[in-house]
Amino acid sequence: MFLHSQAELAIASRFKAISESLYAAANAAYRAAGADIDAHWFPVLRYLHVKGPATVTEIAAEIGQTHPAVSQLAAKLRKSGWLTRRADKTDARRGMLELTAEAERKLDRLGPVWCAIRRGARAAALRGRGSLLDALTGFEHDIASGRLAADIARERDRVLGAAIEVHPFRDEWAPHFDRINTEWLERWFVVESVDRETLSNPKKHIIDRGGSILFAVLDGEVIGTCALIKEAPGVYELSKMAVETGFRGLGAGRRLLEATIAEFERLGGTTLFLESSKRLGPALRLYESAGFVHHAAPRPGSHYARADVYMVYEPQKKAVRAPSRAKEPALRVVERG
Repeated sequence: MFLHSQAELAIASRFKAISESLYAAANAAYRAAGADIDAHWFPVLRYLHVKGPATVTEIAAEIGQTHPAVSQLAAKLRKSGWLTRRADKTDARRGMLELTAEAERKLDRLGPVWCAIRRGARAAALRGRGSLLDALTGFEHDIASGRLAADIARERDRVLGAAIEVHPFRDEWAPHFDRINTEWLERWFVVESVDRETLSNPKKHIIDRGGSILFAVLDGEVIGTCALIKEAPGVYELSKMAVETGFRGLGAGRRLLEATIAEFERLGGTTLFLESSKRLGPALRLYESAGFVHHAAPRPGSHYARADVYMVYEPQKKAVRAPSRAKEPALRVVERG
């Protein structure tokens, strides 16, 4: 190719061409998954999906794009039904962008595709050897030959065909416990001091005190967590249950909940409770279906400022679960060893 002969003079041009090729590869993966997202929209949509409502100025600063570029894209996404705009409750002069309910639903199921794109791009990058120019040449070859697209397709099939496994705590997974929980807390509430203390050292504050932490793992990717915190002899709190953004809708939350209840029973617990918020409707319905019953809130001695829901596990009142029409990945619980 001509640009190759221009060596270092053409680095920026080659990066730009690679960027567009990667967008095209990502879009092909989206189309194969039946998703109507455009890869160029990813930074804005992903930011709002993870961080929640924000202004154009805030988004532009965080994703490294200009204010006009983000503003123009936001207008397009509003017109196509991905975003809405509302006044900031603290300053009516500021407009806040947020995802529509339909956009939330679509993005909640893109985790396997994003995982496949990341793995494919990583494999192509790792195959590069020698100088930056050599690595660029190898990356370009992978794109042009279709190898990158094939890698992404293969990884997507692998992730979607894998079983969701539930594993007990591992020291090397402690950062995932922090990361996944911090993400949803920052999205919906704030990280309170009691959260920060627990998340920063879960082994000390949960495991060593007689509790348990379980992880949902999909083809080697930690996608969810749930903790069983020992409050007193026989009394446990179900806490810190969260599924990573993009991997919702696969059944990981229910599998974690069921596995945590089984762990509570294995430990010989007598009382299992949880605290939550009325803002988390889908989570509350999941708890109800598993046998958690609402009690007067807040719980006496509650640690959380955000808690306005108090539920206690009463299995005799467990709701009958309606059969799911969607095919869910199989569940495999990995025993302690």
